[in-house]
Amino acid sequence: MIGRNKPAPTPVSAVALQWANGKSYARPFEKGAGVGRFAPHVGFYIEIGKDGEIDEALGRAGIKQIEIRHQREGGSEIARHWDLGASVKFYPITSGPVATTVASSLAGANARKTRDAGIGVYWPSDGRSKTAVRGLLDVLVRVGCLRLVQLAVRSRMGDVLLAVLADHARVAEAADDLVDRERHPEIICLHEIALPLGEADEQTWGKVDTAEVVPFKSLHPAKIDAEYLRGLWRPDAVNALAYREWEAIQTWAGDYQAGKGTND
Repeated sequence: MIGRNKPAPTPVSAVALQWANGKSYARPFEKGAGVGRFAPHVGFYIEIGKDGEIDEALGRAGIKQIEIRHQREGGSEIARHWDLGASVKFYPITSGPVATTVASSLAGANARKTRDAGIGVYWPSDGRSKTAVRGLLDVLVRVGCLRLVQLAVRSRMGDVLLAVLADHARVAEAADDLVDRERHPEIICLHEIALPLGEADEQTWGKVDTAEVVPFKSLHPAKIDAEYLRGLWRPDAVNALAYREWEAIQTWAGDYQAGKGTND
């Protein structure tokens, strides 16, 4: 039988949600100007000007702005960003990691499984790895903005992101035993629970040129109960969007693994 194909869904763009680990320098931005001196910064941020709808929504939500001084080849660049603080709640649209490290995620059959899981992992032979997952930010959802964002990290932070998603899968699995099965007969998907992220303890990274960095971590507690889950349960609109965009997210993950869109 020859069968019948259909075109793969085209992934929509998603603004990068990034993490400053203390090596970036930032200062407040108020009334049209930078305020004070640049200082080491820790927290989540989104660059201003990448998505007008997200900019409008974050402004409506009262999120403050900062200037970050990014190091570039030959110098530095100052850009404005939304300062989301040291903790966020994120609805990740993924079936979860299939391995605990970036290297293992790309090994053998795991490469295909990682793509199918909706996780973007790219590691060029001559550069640093990049890892990303798409989803929705609670702060945007609460003001009615259902725009995808892309939590994107580099190098060793890729293993951190995979560990965070694995811990979130633990919580979803625990939720399977706590939900009303008459109302929710299927397994709990990762996007159905908000993933609380926050700063971890400062750590020393590097073998030769070491640096003190502050990664993020899952803020889920060890013990999960129904009351805790109710506080993080997704709105219906989040669930509907996740299912609507799932195939496109899998397509995006495959493109990302091939090196397409990794500079977004």
